[in-house]
Amino acid sequence: MCDNVNEKLSLTSQLNSCNICLDSITDKFNVKKINIPGRPLKPKLVSFKTTPKRDRSDIGMVKTIHSLCHIEFNAINLALDAAYRFQDMPIKYYQDWIKVAYEESYHFKLLNDYLLSLEFAYGDFEAHNGLWEMTTKTDYDVLSRMA
Repeated sequence: MCDNVNEKLSLTSQLNSCNICLDSITDKFNVKKINIPGRPLKPKLVSFKTTPKRDRSDIGMVKTIHSLCHIEFNAINLALDAAYRFQDMPIKYYQDWIKVAYEESYHFKLLNDYLLSLEFAYGDFEAHNGLWEMTTKTDYDVLSRMA
């Protein structure tokens, strides 16, 4: 999986462009377990329990925006994993998850552009990996994942 943020955004956009023409999936393949999705080296991942509380200061608000950015980046990986992992689903299932990945990439870009305007960027602050950890715990069953 791609670990370069800008490349991931571009590839997700390209995938979404192809999604319009997707009308069937017939190929079967061995689905691999993905313990660590494609992500940049930063932000440094820390335990959810040790993630510091954000305050209402200017830097606290920047950290909140960074957290939202991290959620959106994880949502790209979550959506792509849902489209990749579960076979024999209706074609609309795959189309919808690819569209979700694209929409999440758009949200990420908006938030990261805002961070850049504040002279910060995605990766400048620590984050936790709770969303992806839950993904690995539900990778065996589509109903468990969607619950």
